[in-house]
Amino acid sequence: MKQRIISIALSALTLYSGAMAKNTIENIDRGVVALPASQGGIFLSWRLLANDTDSVRFDVLRNGEKVATDIIATNFEDKEGTGSSLYSIVTKQRGVEESSQAIKPWDDMFLSIPVNRPEPGTCPDGKTYTYSPNDCSVGDVDGDGQYEIMLKWDPSNSHDNSHDGYTGDVIIDCYKLDGKQLWRVNLGRNIRAGAHYTQFLVYDFDGDGKAEMICKTAPGSLDGTNRFVSLAATDSDILAIDNKADYRTERGRILQGEELLTVFDGLTGKALHTVWYNPNRAYGVGGKAEYAGWGDKNIMGNRGERYLACVAHLDGIDKKASAVMCRGYYTMAYLWAVDFDGRQLSTKWLHASLSDNDWKVYDGNGTVVKEAKGLKATAYGQGAHGIAVADVDGDGCDEITFGSAAINNDGSLLYSTGLGHGDAFHLADLDPDRPGLEFFMVHESHPYGADLRDARTGELLFHQAGSEDTGRGMAADIDPDHRGCEMWHICEQTVRNVKGDIIAHTKAPMNFRIYWDGDLEEELLGNLRRRPLFPPCLYKWDGQEAQPLPLGNGKQIYETGNSNTCNWTKATPNLQADIMGDWREELIFWDASDSSHLNIYTTNTPTDYRVTTLMHDHVYRMSVAWQNVSYNQPPHIGYWLKDKAVKTK
Repeated sequence: MKQRIISIALSALTLYSGAMAKNTIENIDRGVVALPASQGGIFLSWRLLANDTDSVRFDVLRNGEKVATDIIATNFEDKEGTGSSLYSIVTKQRGVEESSQAIKPWDDMFLSIPVNRPEPGTCPDGKTYTYSPNDCSVGDVDGDGQYEIMLKWDPSNSHDNSHDGYTGDVIIDCYKLDGKQLWRVNLGRNIRAGAHYTQFLVYDFDGDGKAEMICKTAPGSLDGTNRFVSLAATDSDILAIDNKADYRTERGRILQGEELLTVFDGLTGKALHTVWYNPNRAYGVGGKAEYAGWGDKNIMGNRGERYLACVAHLDGIDKKASAVMCRGYYTMAYLWAVDFDGRQLSTKWLHASLSDNDWKVYDGNGTVVKEAKGLKATAYGQGAHGIAVADVDGDGCDEITFGSAAINNDGSLLYSTGLGHGDAFHLADLDPDRPGLEFFMVHESHPYGADLRDARTGELLFHQAGSEDTGRGMAADIDPDHRGCEMWHICEQTVRNVKGDIIAHTKAPMNFRIYWDGDLEEELLGNLRRRPLFPPCLYKWDGQEAQPLPLGNGKQIYETGNSNTCNWTKATPNLQADIMGDWREELIFWDASDSSHLNIYTTNTPTDYRVTTLMHDHVYRMSVAWQNVSYNQPPHIGYWLKDKAVKTK
């Protein structure tokens, strides 16, 4: 019988853990990976799963023969191994032995995956464009326990709506890890290309063990079977839309036309159901676009065309997930929770913060079911260029952290700090000596600077005022001499501990944090400030500053595979996630020589610690699902690593 979930009441005397409620965990395999060891031979690593026993042990087989027996660790160096060896891992627990599929080692520190670069195109103004790989996500689309990669292709003329210009079509592919292409979706001329428009969610929404993809679509969007997505609708008005329509203005912006939401089958790319996007530009179904209410005084469709999205288990983290699609964050803020039952999409609720003082929640029939008036702050004007998800209040259900505000699992406002919009944020157990999770955020609005707050209540733990737009900031555990995470941002030449005290007068890279070298501190993913692609590199904090951290072959990432970052000045990977091997994370970058490959990097550094795969931590898995949204932020786990890691030597 299914175990009941017990709600945990939070108090000053109660210790919170995101693991108190039973997670819905993906059925993934051992994820065995092998690559050249730094000192010769072959390095292997594999997953520890959340449902493994504490007494689980492993055998390592080379060419069918045991080379290690009953080991506790989830990594191993085989000094006698070669590139032609075949490896498998035998898992032993509960009196049962289970062998993984045999694999061959990689040839190098990265796995090169061929991808099918779309052909160049020409816009109505006669200008041509080419494609490069951009944001990725992962999900198991066929239920075999291995992740597939969804890849969004970005045209070279992608734009913010703050800039004039046509853009090429947005294209999304699905690939297996051997490079086999499963499908291609073309969102068509009526979806603008840029960081703010196509927020695609890859996750198992209907609970059948296979991932789907959900994203915004429009007239002319084609699914993976080359069929218009509108034909997957059950609404007669959607079925009747004109798929030949071109709603682009002479400036290349898209300010009119029907707006849709489509769920795609993960294995085939087939559109399973299409509904009206909510809200549309006129704040409802149908009608003429009204951009002034979004703060677009010049009717450019800039602030009214800002989208976010996330996956959230709103009914309990042991229940099926919802897609939450968001529109607006500079002024009005809408969050639309949508469920998929395997056949159709349906509205769970729609949150609308229409002013600083008032918010409403609508049900699927458009009826107001909750509201509040006369507040000092709502989600209005409080959003960020991203979004985060976790059970922050310990009730077993996910909440949505929306910049300087948070939305409860029922769509109501949980709190708002009123500190306004910002570009970067980090949700994690940043202070292990406090109950619950914390949220670190930098601000583009006055009083600028950065703040650390309680993720449940919004209580400010400290706030550093600034004198200008604070565009980037990082929170990560990089220093073993200070308990908790360290924090820093672009407008201050300091690194601070979790109490706000200065521990170093320097700046560290602030793109992504990462687990890489095997100790329990986090490393940093940065870049060379070298235009136009800002090549990627790793760094290690030495107590005073960040030092370059080479790969196991002595080279940096940018020196291998022609690997480059995405999103230009943000210089982010295509994806960072724990998609194979042990608990250290993988990095995906694109090959800039001809945009024909993705390169997956993993570490070959041994570790003395055993940790459950990060993808079985709920906060981390939700982070991977929203990572591609807007200005990409790194994933975080929902617990303090040093409390959970097991020493194996």
